[in-house]
Amino acid sequence: MPVIADALKVIPPATMTAGGVFQTTAGGNLILNAPGSNRLSGKTFFVQASGYVSCASGTYTQTIQPILYGDASLATVTTKPLFSCTAGTIAFTGTVAAAIPWSMFGQFEGDSVSAIFYGNVEGQAGATYKAPTVSVAPVSSINFATEPPVKFAVGITAGAGTLGASPKFVITEFVLVQE
Repeated sequence: MPVIADALKVIPPATMTAGGVFQTTAGGNLILNAPGSNRLSGKTFFVQASGYVSCASGTYTQTIQPILYGDASLATVTTKPLFSCTAGTIAFTGTVAAAIPWSMFGQFEGDSVSAIFYGNVEGQAGATYKAPTVSVAPVSSINFATEPPVKFAVGITAGAGTLGASPKFVITEFVLVQE
């Protein structure tokens, strides 16, 4: 499948916001823009994101939950979760650093005539898998002719448990592809 948009080729991420959203090296949110001009209107496309969370060595258990956000508005994209992956757990006792991989894969469709945008997303955090579920509709109306019609962001929430020193939240892939 050819890559239509790759958020990491433009500006690599550096940190996460306090709210758990990946940011660019310039400090803004890492945003993946879908192309407009009706390029995706009436067509299926896919959004893929993956990475890992790591910590210094120690004894801890922490749940992490990757989230895929999406909206037509840049101002609200990081407040509109489309999908929340089932929490996976970093569980480690020992002398070397622990890491847990995570990934999300979404299949989306929509068109400017119906002005509707739907999809299904699946994800995995470590050994914990969440089967495909219908994504939450990001907007009440979407126009694929606008540039861009929808924007995506990725974040991670940390749940119960303790987290080791120097945690790193890393995103290694964030792309929009089409067959």
